[in-house]
Amino acid sequence: MRTIRYLGLVVALTAVGTSITAFAESADELRDRILRQTKVVVTQLSVPAREYKGDGDPNTLEIVFLTNKSDGPSRVSEDGEVIFLYRASDNTQQQLISRAFEIRIARAAGGT
Repeated sequence: MRTIRYLGLVVALTAVGTSITAFAESADELRDRILRQTKVVVTQLSVPAREYKGDGDPNTLEIVFLTNKSDGPSRVSEDGEVIFLYRASDNTQQQLISRAFEIRIARAAGGT
């Protein structure tokens, strides 16, 4: 009797796992979806950079140009939703954009 219950549980879990896998995105599909859905918005800084709050939209990548050195260096927010640029070279800008998308893709893959 115990073997039949165990077998039933295994069959049920296998069915659930198979259905989840059927709907899961591949890494390439996830990356492509994030790249397609993301809208880039250039925003002016109206408060000190440390007080800046992003728009909260995970589909928006905000680029904020910093005019004061005191606002800190060029960087990407922890959630990958805001890029702060202070006199950044083209190469630095490209690296930060790439990093922002890496963060966004990793968060989406992790379900957060």
